[in-house]
Amino acid sequence: MDEKNINSNTENSNFDDNEIFSYDNHNNLNDEGASTFDLNSFSSFRAEEEPIKPKKKKPSSKKQSILKIVLTVFLIGMITVSIVVGSFMFYAFTMVDGTMDEDLENSLNYTTTVYVDDGTGNYKEYRRLHGEFNRIWIDYDKVAIDNKDPEYEGIPQILADAFVAIEDKRFFEHEGIDWKRTFSAFINEFVPIYSSRQGGSTITQQLVKNLTDDRSQKASRKVREIMRARYLEGKYSKDTILECYLNTIPMGHGTYGVEVAANYYFGKSVKDLTIAECASLASITKSPSYYAPDTYPENNKERRESVLYQMYDQGYITKEEYESALSEELNVVAEQKVLNQNNVNSYFIDALITQVSNDLAEEYGYEPAHANKLFYNGGFKIYATVDTKMQEIAENVFLDSDTYAIKGKDGKLMTGGITVMDYEGNVKAIVGGIGEKTTNRGFNCAIDAVRQPGSTMKPIAAYALAIEQDLITYSSLVNDTKTNYNGWTPKNWYNSYWGNITVQYALERSVNTIPVYLVNKMTPQSSYDFLTGKLGITTLNAEDINLSPLGMGGTNGGLNTMESAAAFAVFGNGGLYYEPSLYTKVVDQKGKIVLERNVQPKMAISEDTATVMNHLLRTVVYGGNGTGKAAASYIPNMKIYAKTGTSNDQNDLWFVGGTPYYIASCWCGYEVQQPIPKGHSGIALKMWGNVMSKIHSGLKTKEFSDSNYAEEKYYCTATGELATDACPEKAIGWYRKSNVPVSCTAHTGELLGKPGTEPKEEQSGETEQSTESSAENTTSGEQ
Repeated sequence: MDEKNINSNTENSNFDDNEIFSYDNHNNLNDEGASTFDLNSFSSFRAEEEPIKPKKKKPSSKKQSILKIVLTVFLIGMITVSIVVGSFMFYAFTMVDGTMDEDLENSLNYTTTVYVDDGTGNYKEYRRLHGEFNRIWIDYDKVAIDNKDPEYEGIPQILADAFVAIEDKRFFEHEGIDWKRTFSAFINEFVPIYSSRQGGSTITQQLVKNLTDDRSQKASRKVREIMRARYLEGKYSKDTILECYLNTIPMGHGTYGVEVAANYYFGKSVKDLTIAECASLASITKSPSYYAPDTYPENNKERRESVLYQMYDQGYITKEEYESALSEELNVVAEQKVLNQNNVNSYFIDALITQVSNDLAEEYGYEPAHANKLFYNGGFKIYATVDTKMQEIAENVFLDSDTYAIKGKDGKLMTGGITVMDYEGNVKAIVGGIGEKTTNRGFNCAIDAVRQPGSTMKPIAAYALAIEQDLITYSSLVNDTKTNYNGWTPKNWYNSYWGNITVQYALERSVNTIPVYLVNKMTPQSSYDFLTGKLGITTLNAEDINLSPLGMGGTNGGLNTMESAAAFAVFGNGGLYYEPSLYTKVVDQKGKIVLERNVQPKMAISEDTATVMNHLLRTVVYGGNGTGKAAASYIPNMKIYAKTGTSNDQNDLWFVGGTPYYIASCWCGYEVQQPIPKGHSGIALKMWGNVMSKIHSGLKTKEFSDSNYAEEKYYCTATGELATDACPEKAIGWYRKSNVPVSCTAHTGELLGKPGTEPKEEQSGETEQSTESSAENTTSGEQ
């Protein structure tokens, strides 16, 4: 730009420097003028074209202070929350052990159930036995449900839906913790955003609490619960977690899990529940003591309607199903008897608990206490051998304390026990006391009373083994005479000696000298080994390896009714010994076999020896002088083999007898040993008879099977040899074909043929007559 133009512009501008610079009153330039320099002055020439906008009013200092305080508090809060959350996460993931020992698939505590044969080969539930938790495992199988498996009888989908809808609607979305619900519940503790207190626990968290029983109110408990819930979610599927939850949840009145709850409240299994009943059960969990449908029906109804609405709202049921369920009237049963549990168990159940617990300890190496606890908490299904009708019969007979509870000299009442089993060792009934049973797992006289067996020892310790070894036959002559055995002489109950008598007569009359003679000949050790090794006797001890204990039953240890019955069973089943069993198998809640009593029999004696012994022992009942004659009248249409027994000083009375159906051993005496009062020597036989007669009532007549290796023949009662037509007196005896007597040497004649097929009475044919009562009065002494 040239100078001319500059000057021209300057002139035309008409600016006064006073408009630009500031002067004082003396027209001097003010050095501080710069401080008032205003660039807006340059645009003053546009004042008429663009009005100057008014300046915004600055906020007051008071408002600024409040804003700063709010912002500061917010920032401090955020920092605090970050610190707290960070500390929580650090603590939770580094200091808290979130693992759990519980195995959801195997180790949870569930009620054990006993099943029995209903008589048709089908098993039905009989009793439930549990520890602290009464719960029955029931499967939840989503695959079977989706496939509409007709065999599926587990938890129905609608029941699972009911619990998910009301307890944890985001169950299938979260990983154990519903953070939205958790924070809402936390905030609600301080700011009431909900009308009532909210629960933040998911189904997984509730399962953790149910399994660990961790009820602490400290914050650390909640942290542990959260971490454990995450642990379960990482280890198990949602279906497994839901299944375990539904099987462990407390449901009121001492019931746990949906199956027991369905049994108790509605008298049915979960598979049969209606939608309304499913909703009713789901309503209980919030507070079992407040929402139980039996004690608080209105509370349950109100919450049930909420459950049904949630099911409808979340799409689990249709509108029609919703409305129908709302109008349904529940039929609440709520009775303990539907749970098949008694406050006082039967003697059979007591014995079953003992046997299963012992077998668990032996099979798996458990300590006895652990095995016993596992019985109650293992959720086992035990298939028992008991016949419920027979058990009831035996219990009712032994309830008659007026007849059988005889008062002893010290004022104490007599007690007793009986075991009834079949010929394969399956125990059908057990009673272990006279009168009403008042305790569980108390003294069970059927198995805990180990007492001297008296003369019931003679067939199993002396006669059977002697026949097996061919030392004697049915009719061998033996000498009832006074004999000294190293300073000890056995005495007979009749206080005399009869000289030569047959084996059959010695057994019929319960002579003492003959079995002692036989044991001595075979050796006490052989007899003891036979009892313990072949006949399963476990209750004898080393002091019983002697003549008196084995020949006359004056033992130091003794026998109980269960082992006694099992030993005598060999005479009715062809010589096979079966270990007594109260169950056939035990399975866990998943159906896996835990124990199985696949008892394999042992050949205790040959079948021909068993046949000979069977017929010998029948003469105890049917012989003219048999000590058990009274038994015949109890079961008149079938044969019985039997033996009576009386211990030292008549402290113990026994009767062991078998029919073609069952074998039973009965004992009676006093807990503190003392003589049974006179006039009651036949009471064990009477108790046996009253039980067995009722058991056999209505049964078809049946015969024992005789071995093809044994045969019946006539024998001379004078010589015990095979009878000829010249023998003045004869009787029928049974012999092993390998050991048949010779023809009578005292009466020469033609050997008699095989006895006819006409009905035969088993009788001694002897000439001796007893002057004593049928009850024996055995005495024994130490060798």
